[in-house]
Amino acid sequence: MKELELCQVKVREDAHGFMTMQQGLGSHYPELAAEIKLQTGASTEAVASSIFMRRFGFFITAQLYLLAHGKMWEGPLDAVYLVRTEGGIAFEIDERFVRSRKEGDLEKVLKDYAFPVVEAFRKVGHVSKLILWENIWGYAIWMYGMLESEQAEQDAAALLDSAIWQPEMRKSPFRQFLGGRSLEESKADYQRITCCLYKDLPDTDKCPYCPVKK
Repeated sequence: MKELELCQVKVREDAHGFMTMQQGLGSHYPELAAEIKLQTGASTEAVASSIFMRRFGFFITAQLYLLAHGKMWEGPLDAVYLVRTEGGIAFEIDERFVRSRKEGDLEKVLKDYAFPVVEAFRKVGHVSKLILWENIWGYAIWMYGMLESEQAEQDAAALLDSAIWQPEMRKSPFRQFLGGRSLEESKADYQRITCCLYKDLPDTDKCPYCPVKK
């Protein structure tokens, strides 16, 4: 599973890190926020939350990659370890939780992993959940753009269908992020509809996909 390292996720026998994702959602959040601010220079909780979700979008994309290849990592959030790297926070997970894909796993990734983290950071960061969801979608569409398989196409289509998001959300935010274009058009020329706040970090410019006008 070396490919997952492109998503900053390492699968190993004895995963470890400076905290777990579950801890970062709870009592250890101040420590996690301080780590994000130290690494990035984020000056507010909103910016720190959005920048972290850009990293966590990698983790969700790694899950979607596994699903597209007939596998699933089903460990709990307290088995998702955060690791300090020169490029920012990365993730380690234990290989014993990897299994073959089963029906319902795509929805499980959304509701067991993505939803809890988006909701937690939306609240503590006072930032729009659409920004946080698009931080995930940006990496997901990048990954699906590289895969040419029937399973990947089916999964991408399912993520654009409102049914898989209900009852937590009325409709698919991922479809909203297409901006009226087809999935293929968006793969070829990705553009965001929300700003991820990356431009608010010190000494940085807007990312190439930023919708904020110059």
